[in-house]
Amino acid sequence: MSIALDTTVLCEIPEEEEQEPRARVSDAFEDAELVARAKTGDSDAFELLVKRYRNEVFALSYHFVRNREQAWDVSQEVFIKVHNALARFRGDASFKTWLMRITANQCKDYLKKRRLETVSFDDSRYAEDAPSHVLPPDRSLEAQEIGEAVEKALSKLSHKHRTAFILREFEGLSYEEMAQVMDCSIGTVMSRLHHARKKLQKGLTHMGLMGAHS
Repeated sequence: MSIALDTTVLCEIPEEEEQEPRARVSDAFEDAELVARAKTGDSDAFELLVKRYRNEVFALSYHFVRNREQAWDVSQEVFIKVHNALARFRGDASFKTWLMRITANQCKDYLKKRRLETVSFDDSRYAEDAPSHVLPPDRSLEAQEIGEAVEKALSKLSHKHRTAFILREFEGLSYEEMAQVMDCSIGTVMSRLHHARKKLQKGLTHMGLMGAHS
């Protein structure tokens, strides 16, 4: 993603007053340094932020939309929003947390717009990411059935409960990080996660995949 630079400003600097060029961005730079550079129009810094987090943004998007192409579309929209809002980023939370919050909200808007709250699970979409070994037919079928059941149960959760479950179980965020992403208290996070797990367990029990007292 390129960022337009105002070259007319550079042309106004007299030759004898030209400043030393800044060091090129590096993978070793912390997020805060990259954000600060990106705010000044450093396209390389923003590109590095995108490369650093594009897989995580895609993964979170995919957990919601369950479609690879749609997840990439959402990811692109996320980084466009991030670029446009970067000047307003105050650093109250980490850049990653802020990015995950934008991603979760973008997914919510995307699903609402396309009425995909009950998207069914398509196991074939995992083909590219499947492990190289092949499970025995009986185990493969069992894994597919369980995956379909979990996705069906997840699709019935409200967005806030699904978000809590995904951030904790799939993304591995801490309660504090979840609170920042979801913009709520840790107590609210724990409550939403508890309800999400209970509802998911109830759904799986109803489908006969869990015991009534599991």
